[in-house]
Amino acid sequence: MDLFFGFVLLLLAGGMVALFAMVGELASRVGDPASPAPPSTQVEPVEDARIGHVPDVWPGGLEVIGTADTAVLLVLSTVCASCQTVAQQLAQRPDITADRPWGVVVTCGDVARGEEFVTRYGLGPLPHLLDVNGDWVRAEFNVESSPVAVLFAHSTVAATLLFNDVAALNAASARALGGHRHEEVAP
Repeated sequence: MDLFFGFVLLLLAGGMVALFAMVGELASRVGDPASPAPPSTQVEPVEDARIGHVPDVWPGGLEVIGTADTAVLLVLSTVCASCQTVAQQLAQRPDITADRPWGVVVTCGDVARGEEFVTRYGLGPLPHLLDVNGDWVRAEFNVESSPVAVLFAHSTVAATLLFNDVAALNAASARALGGHRHEEVAP
């Protein structure tokens, strides 16, 4: 009998944790429609990221990021509400690549969801990679959250930043990369 009640108590505790997680996620996705809050302009460094790292391999589609003097690589997720907002902002900024190349890694549960995300938000013109389960960004940069920007100078990770606003990130990347304009470098 004690084992039964212990099991029921464990199920109830697990259910409560799941309920709070769902309510928290719902609260982050549903705002007040009468007064939607603008995205935060705060840009912060990612703890434990691999600053100074040079990726061993640049997957197809991202080679331009690896060969540029300076570049910005965004890490977005198909299940992240903030990432959807960032993707919408990015689609409204076709001029974003004027100073340096920008690319996108879309972490996704499967390729179909990643392709749908790229299509829905018009990210196809940017160099991009569908990273199933986020394995590549985790292995190369120790990035496990999104939206994140990985800034490169001469193929080396110069900074890794959490952000929610593309304009704020663009300003921060210009400061972090010293205002250098994009120039191709020999591979």
